[in-house]
Amino acid sequence: MADKKLEKALYGPSTMEVALGAALGLFLGLALAVVFLVLQPVTKVTELPKEIAKGKVYYIAGESNSAKARDLKSKEEIFVRGGSVSFNEAELNAWVGSQGAANAKPDTKPAAPGFVALSGLNFRIVGDRVQIALKASFDVFGFTRDVTLQTVGTFAKNGEGFAFVPEQLYLGSCPVHTVPGATTLLASRALAQQEGSDEFRSAWAKVKAITVANGLLNITTQP
Repeated sequence: MADKKLEKALYGPSTMEVALGAALGLFLGLALAVVFLVLQPVTKVTELPKEIAKGKVYYIAGESNSAKARDLKSKEEIFVRGGSVSFNEAELNAWVGSQGAANAKPDTKPAAPGFVALSGLNFRIVGDRVQIALKASFDVFGFTRDVTLQTVGTFAKNGEGFAFVPEQLYLGSCPVHTVPGATTLLASRALAQQEGSDEFRSAWAKVKAITVANGLLNITTQP
């Protein structure tokens, strides 16, 4: 033991110790950078500015004007019994709102420490893509923070049904899509936590076509 201490005093740390220290330092630096970006709030706007600020992440919520969702009930019925129907942003957001209200549990307890709760599902149609956003509420040992999770993608065939395929995903201001495999994993787990009625899930299993065009989500279900 004394020889090793003398050797270190004379020649300094070994190559292995230097490499390990550098690796740990890099990992800690990356972890802190990720945490900083996740907790960095997004800038909520109604439309993108002409000049995009470098390093700033913007969020535009989908429309939720109830006046534009007056035909929702009849469209829901078509979706459930089978047929082709088109939903605008306001209808999609009113629809997910009604699904959440129908499945809400009055005795739900507050999130426990270390838990991440997701709520406030919001849809926005961007060209031929769909933006899906959620509020992620962190509660870690008394530290609480709400951040925006937003992802943009499309729907594609997945086995016998259809699934959302994310192309970009931001958690706060952190670009999760820059990490291989992380986008699909996080998006699928977040969406899997969103409850829907048995009727909705049954109808979703019978979807045979989904397209996005002219500000509408077009869905065809089998009878």
